[in-house]
Amino acid sequence: MSADLNFTSLICSRLCHDLVGPVGAISNGIELMEMEDEPEMMKDALDLLKHSAANASRRLKFLRFAFGSSGGDELPLPVRDARQAALDFFTDHRLELIWPDAGSAEPAKGRIRLALNLTMAGAAGLVRGGELTVSVDNDSLTVTGVHDRAALPDAVVEALEGRREAAGGEDARIIESFLARKLADVEGLVLTIEQSPGRFTIAAR
Repeated sequence: MSADLNFTSLICSRLCHDLVGPVGAISNGIELMEMEDEPEMMKDALDLLKHSAANASRRLKFLRFAFGSSGGDELPLPVRDARQAALDFFTDHRLELIWPDAGSAEPAKGRIRLALNLTMAGAAGLVRGGELTVSVDNDSLTVTGVHDRAALPDAVVEALEGRREAAGGEDARIIESFLARKLADVEGLVLTIEQSPGRFTIAAR
């Protein structure tokens, strides 16, 4: 399998992994509605459908911005839309995403996609919760994680630094780190990683 085809397959695997949960819950909600006729159970099933559909929608929008072309490379991706998609994506996550409004700054589309992928990469270092802060403007972007046990996995660091190539199926779990590296190269940006007890920062300049 060629490297490009393998990379595409890993992205597809990641998409399926992120969407199978809420889509499966929608299916369960429909089954409940078909089996039950008690008002209370019907209400619970409808609530499950609403929550799961909203979850699937949030994930689809964010992943489309992060992994897809979002209408083609010639069309802009407003940073305010990407910011809101990221905030929505992490609504039910253990970590708290902090992404201040960038005001009038409108970074290039590639840099915004890079910010989204670095946000996902940063989340891998906060599996027990914490704060993930994103700062993006026309010149640079940073993703900072803070928690007592904040630490980026070795595989994520290796992928971001270009010391690891996406190969096996297990790399689908961190495919955003590989994509972030590719996007940084295209944008002419250098990725740097700093880690200390309870804190890490991924920067692109």
